[in-house]
Amino acid sequence: MHKYLLYRISSKVNAKPRIAGFSKLVCLDNLLAAFPDYRMICLADNCDAEILALLRAKGFFRLEETRLGQTASFYHLVNMAIETLQDEDIVYFIEDDYLHLPAAGQVLEEGLHVFDYVTLYDHPDKYGVFGKGRNPYVDEGKLSEATRVFKGALALWRTTNSTTHTFACHVKTLKEDRLVWTGRLKLRPKLQDFYDWIFLTRPGFHGGRLKVKLLLRQAMARLATLAGFKKRTLGVPIPSVSAHLEAHFLPDDFDIQRFQTNPTS
Repeated sequence: MHKYLLYRISSKVNAKPRIAGFSKLVCLDNLLAAFPDYRMICLADNCDAEILALLRAKGFFRLEETRLGQTASFYHLVNMAIETLQDEDIVYFIEDDYLHLPAAGQVLEEGLHVFDYVTLYDHPDKYGVFGKGRNPYVDEGKLSEATRVFKGALALWRTTNSTTHTFACHVKTLKEDRLVWTGRLKLRPKLQDFYDWIFLTRPGFHGGRLKVKLLLRQAMARLATLAGFKKRTLGVPIPSVSAHLEAHFLPDDFDIQRFQTNPTS
């Protein structure tokens, strides 16, 4: 069994509000430090010459330089993993705007002993107190989404209904769910992480603010069960072991100040 970081980086920076001192290169160095025994497969998509030179100097297990765009680059990594890696290999799909605590690698592997998928990012939208932007399966109030808890040696874990396109699993799981992760169940090619996860985890309705399109997605997922698709578990440690560096979505109690630097990219 081998362990891989399937990492996507671009020189482009989207319009999301970032934390002070946000730097993709700081995130990359932090990632490599937190996962020292993982093989890095880096997809440098639409990167400028300066970033490419820095990436080439890193000595990654594999470096690919592409101009695919966000959606196609994700599908490219998924297909590469399915076609070239072994069933028991661990893959961590990771975007270029996350920070991790030092023990993130060990925590991730603990989670995969229990859950089909693991995210290290406890997204604040899973709590009713988050307000208007809370997850539609979460009711308003002080309580979280409906969840189940596992007490591990390294972390306290709970199930969650969704996360971003930064997640870990075994390649075998990826292969079994390939119709989801290669976009073949979508009417539009655009990445829609929330709908992918809702299809896989099939959360029940617990008083949130569901819309018709979500109910239709749930109905599709129920029909998929009859066709042999497995209902999946997605686990997340609490408190969060990683942070997506969008200013409005930082996890609670994540000490972001320890990482902050002057912005470089």
